[in-house]
Amino acid sequence: MGQSWGLAAGGQEAALAYLAGMAAALWLLNRARRSFWLFSLLVLPGTFCHELCHWLAGHLLNGRPVHFTVLPRREGRGFVLGAVTLSNLRWYNAFFIGLAPLALLPAAWGLLLWRLGGRPALGWPEVAMGFLLANLVFASVPSWQDLRIAARSPIGWLLLAGALAWGWLRDAKPGSAPAPSRPGHGRKSA
Repeated sequence: MGQSWGLAAGGQEAALAYLAGMAAALWLLNRARRSFWLFSLLVLPGTFCHELCHWLAGHLLNGRPVHFTVLPRREGRGFVLGAVTLSNLRWYNAFFIGLAPLALLPAAWGLLLWRLGGRPALGWPEVAMGFLLANLVFASVPSWQDLRIAARSPIGWLLLAGALAWGWLRDAKPGSAPAPSRPGHGRKSA
């Protein structure tokens, strides 16, 4: 049987309805990219949360935010939906400030679990909540500018190298090579 997340049968149906609604909202947001102003309006809640993550991380990590905006504007050949300007972006905080919007994923997950715990009756409030959840998931993706900022920090590279080393060492057993797998010769369980 499938993963139930600790939900009753009715809760599982509500979870599936939420996930389907979020998928539809994400599809709608992606399609709306053709019209910049419509897209900007639809993603405004997510843009606000995305930039708020940068702003909060900047304050917490001594990045010293000096400007915050969610007003869309044309810049060069593209558009900018929002921005946070920092006056103290350094090697020790750039990684965390640049990738701060990833915190929206656990926030969206927690909000989903909270709504499902209340046994929601599907209606307009739940449609709005599904749209907000889709906005949070959409806004959690770091922009190219965010990735460039995060990549300037050696901390990110060290964390990546450490995670890869940990994964490598966790799977490697000292002094033994993995036994080759042969069909029909698996372990028997009692």
